[in-house]
Amino acid sequence: MMFNCGLEFDCLLKVGSYNIFMNIVRYYPFAGLLFALFYMWKKSDFVRFKIQEKYPNIDKIKKEIIQSFVTLIVFSGIATTVYILNKLNVIHTKMYRDPELYGGVSYMILSFILITIWHETWFYWAHRIMHHKKIYSYVHAVHHQSVNPTPIAAYNFHWIEAIFEGIYLVPFLLVFPMYYPVFLIHTFYAMFLNMYFHSGFEFYPKGFTTNSIFKWINTSTHHNLHHTKFNGNYGLYFNFWDRVMGTNFKQYEEAYEKVVQKRDTFQQTEELASIR
Repeated sequence: MMFNCGLEFDCLLKVGSYNIFMNIVRYYPFAGLLFALFYMWKKSDFVRFKIQEKYPNIDKIKKEIIQSFVTLIVFSGIATTVYILNKLNVIHTKMYRDPELYGGVSYMILSFILITIWHETWFYWAHRIMHHKKIYSYVHAVHHQSVNPTPIAAYNFHWIEAIFEGIYLVPFLLVFPMYYPVFLIHTFYAMFLNMYFHSGFEFYPKGFTTNSIFKWINTSTHHNLHHTKFNGNYGLYFNFWDRVMGTNFKQYEEAYEKVVQKRDTFQQTEELASIR
């Protein structure tokens, strides 16, 4: 939805309300569905995929739900601020709606690749900054209260960190044109992967982290280790910066294989039990 009104109060109220509504309806239902699927409805079916044997307590989950709302308000505030600054001609984002512009589909694919690379780079370095000893306890420690994270922990941020998490889009859109539907696909893609990495479950196959190609892609185990050991495994989508900068936990690949082995052993035990 694009608003063509000005800076009148009723228009700004409409813009702000729309941004809050869209952030809420794209986050809580999906995070809630994944949580219900893995932790409630099909819990027994997915238990073999659980990375940590222990399940988080209800108080932690309630805090994740509440703190995620703070993050959604911040994200909405960023979007509304960008709208205002555009109207004031302070900035000019390059979002467009005509699919024929800039080379059509070819440029759309390129822009998606570029924003993914940009987001990965932004996230890695911002994440490392959040772990600085003078910042961590005041800001990022909120996120790390979820030592045993669930999908709802994906947006469990202190409001300052939420600004860093959401503002990466602004400089990109000031430089690179982006087709609006591609922009939406990116935001959903980023959100879903974030939920998966916080899910507490691992579904990738054996040998994934040592394969010459797939080792560059992050796993749920990778981020779960970050939540239990803290200072390492900072990446988001990919394992590029962690490998280049030497910030992967040394036991990452071994830990991944243990998770997969436990899953396979659990499945084999169930199959034997069913035969008997």
